[in-house]
Amino acid sequence: MLVTSSRKPSARTRTLCKLLSRFIAGRCITRGKMGMQELLEFAEGGPLIVVGEYHGNPGELSFYDEAGKLLFSLRFTDWYSKELDSYWFSDIEPRLTGQGEIADAFESFFHFLRVESDKIDQLPPGSTLIVIGEKDIDFIGNGTSLFKLNLRGFKKY
Repeated sequence: MLVTSSRKPSARTRTLCKLLSRFIAGRCITRGKMGMQELLEFAEGGPLIVVGEYHGNPGELSFYDEAGKLLFSLRFTDWYSKELDSYWFSDIEPRLTGQGEIADAFESFFHFLRVESDKIDQLPPGSTLIVIGEKDIDFIGNGTSLFKLNLRGFKKY
């Protein structure tokens, strides 16, 4: 899975690309002048996530399949934890929890195991978890919120 940015990303957008790719065990590349076809070649037959900007800050995630078809997108404002610089994500594949259309879209895109909210405390130590709520998506490691996307919109294509 490949994570990249808009053509001229801000430092915050590049940071979010790196964090997201580390969290989902994907690869992150700097896009530069690459078009969609070149990005798909770099994705090596896997899906692609493009982090877009709004007023110089990360503000949209666009999710593409292996053929370059846009599946869905999220608009958001971002938030980071202060402890992120020292946190290294585990090698355990993240789990997913939440209900609704966004959780269903994430499950079909990432193929992460979905965990019921009452079973979260049974996850192994060091687990990472994506918690999808109505208004936010929280990326959690070792029981601590690492970063959060405050949702502003969701569109399925």
